[in-house]
Amino acid sequence: MLGHDTALDEALKSLGLTHFMPPAPKPGGMIHVFQMLEARARGRLAGLSDDYAAPGGVDFGFAEHREFNAFAQRSSRDVICIYSATVRTMWSLCNAVMTIREVFPWIDDIDRLGENSAPPPKGELFFVREENHASEEIEPIRRKLAAAIFDVAMDFALMHEVGHLWNGHVDLLHQEGGPLPFPEMRLIEANGFNLAEAQALEFDADSFAIQKVFARAYRENQFKEFSEGLLKDHRLPLDGEHTASWFFTWFAVYAFFRLFDEACAAANIEQRPQPPAALRQACLLSTVAAVSARQGWSSLAMPHWATLATDAGLEAERAICRLRRSGVNANAFLAAWEGPAFDQIEIYLQTWDALGPRLAPFKRGAMAAKSDAPPALIS
Repeated sequence: MLGHDTALDEALKSLGLTHFMPPAPKPGGMIHVFQMLEARARGRLAGLSDDYAAPGGVDFGFAEHREFNAFAQRSSRDVICIYSATVRTMWSLCNAVMTIREVFPWIDDIDRLGENSAPPPKGELFFVREENHASEEIEPIRRKLAAAIFDVAMDFALMHEVGHLWNGHVDLLHQEGGPLPFPEMRLIEANGFNLAEAQALEFDADSFAIQKVFARAYRENQFKEFSEGLLKDHRLPLDGEHTASWFFTWFAVYAFFRLFDEACAAANIEQRPQPPAALRQACLLSTVAAVSARQGWSSLAMPHWATLATDAGLEAERAICRLRRSGVNANAFLAAWEGPAFDQIEIYLQTWDALGPRLAPFKRGAMAAKSDAPPALIS
């Protein structure tokens, strides 16, 4: 059981924002995607930690805002807020990508997946069917894949904010910069961290999130049913029944990073708290490879992980560029996986020599998980 949203409302007030309330359900068991996401996110948080399952352990909600952003806050309880534009933009992108027949053409293979057509989503884009509402309609396979990719992307966003709270970033901000929430896009200008410190904190939250997201990908294997078609269309290193889930998890995370890049450019933010999407993804490769080997999730070697991640990232990049009617610079994407990734990680490590001791008093211990199988965000 989670607490009421008083702490969230106080955080929103401090930023001059208002609480975004999901629209009411429609007849026929159709609810707004925000309502589904909120219910699933609360369940995910409760399953993540006994602290969050306890009454008043955490508040979660949405803010009305046009930026692709989120924030974490700590007052009477932990608070996580995602801006409405983040959800709308990510959901719209995932569905728009599925209208491009050149992206994942195997989805239209009738013999393999039983779908004789893949029309764009019908009706109002932001309404989805409740999972407990019976329907004779067969879910179009492209719509199903779009929802699954969105699910992983938003899970990463949620876990990233948990990382800011659990790793002491928010408490450090409160000690050194005041009681305001910990935003993403405007971390440097709003809170006084220098560029290296801000990027190191963001990478720490990314590392926390990517481990949680890949743990869930291993546990739930959300994309298993897409394996046969994906491997027909892509030459990927095989990892048993998890190959497709590894690929689409990287795809979803890269797409999330790419939209963050676009939002920073649109807001004319000069000192970004994150490196560009390809470099941001490349820096996480060693984290995924290491934790997968340590936990026994995979026996893939680092070069195989790199192939999966770069193929997925390039697929997402091609899709986004196609929608934006711009060209793909594959060489620039791949260049990030060479020297720049190692240089960026070295900067993080050097910064951590000074930043780590400041964070140490605020870091929490290992999570006491209430459930080994928290629910998906979107079914």
